[in-house]
Amino acid sequence: MDLRKFYLDNVEQSEYYYRFRDVVVHVNETRNVFCGIQETYDYTFEVFDTEEAIEKFKILCMSENENYDKEAQCWFYLILYYLYKHGYVLEQFPKLVERPPEDTYDFVNREIRTRLIADGKESNGTEGYAIRRTFVGSFTFKQKNQYIDFGKELEAKFRRISTRDAEFQAMSRDEKLAEIVNLIENLLKKDDKYLKLNYSEICEEFLNDDIIKKYKKILQCFRHSAEHSIEERSTFTDDKKDFFIDFGIVIVKTIHKLLEINHQKE
Repeated sequence: MDLRKFYLDNVEQSEYYYRFRDVVVHVNETRNVFCGIQETYDYTFEVFDTEEAIEKFKILCMSENENYDKEAQCWFYLILYYLYKHGYVLEQFPKLVERPPEDTYDFVNREIRTRLIADGKESNGTEGYAIRRTFVGSFTFKQKNQYIDFGKELEAKFRRISTRDAEFQAMSRDEKLAEIVNLIENLLKKDDKYLKLNYSEICEEFLNDDIIKKYKKILQCFRHSAEHSIEERSTFTDDKKDFFIDFGIVIVKTIHKLLEINHQKE
């Protein structure tokens, strides 16, 4: 898993983490008075899984690693960004993952040391290193319940449909219906299970799980190219298709909004 690629593929300009983009983009570069900017390093930022990323982060927070070079600084932000996008929080420092300091020293040195002093555990010399190592080793990252990461592609599809942009308008009615049903499926399905949302929170009894299931079932024929599906599509008039397009956009917007509300409540 390439954390640098994950960051560059996903970070948005509106995100807090975008301020670290220059660090990530230029991590392998050096500036030479004679040759200008050159890519002289070949740092890679790959981990096997989330567990390895967390262990790497703990190593970065040990006393011997307080003085960060460009590579270590990049690791720090890339790991935290990956954990942030996957809904993790650090129990001992709940705000860190969401808003890491712009100077890594502020956390790796100051915040950790301040916490140890407050807990009466700070000490110098070998004993201090051991205390610091034990504390950092106890760092516990937990994933928020019902965390939803839409991802760039899914979010782009939502915007295209919900705003009826030019690309969506250029689609045929059949294509629009297929796109809407696929998006509903992608928004609601997580780990091979369908999320249960409290639709009454914003639309009373006008929308619920059964209505959405029925909507998807009626329009399944637009997702498949089998002969019987094509025959079934032919029973839909343009007016009927337009109704299901309009209603589908309402469903998509409602699901998206409820997922955002759930995330904010966590």
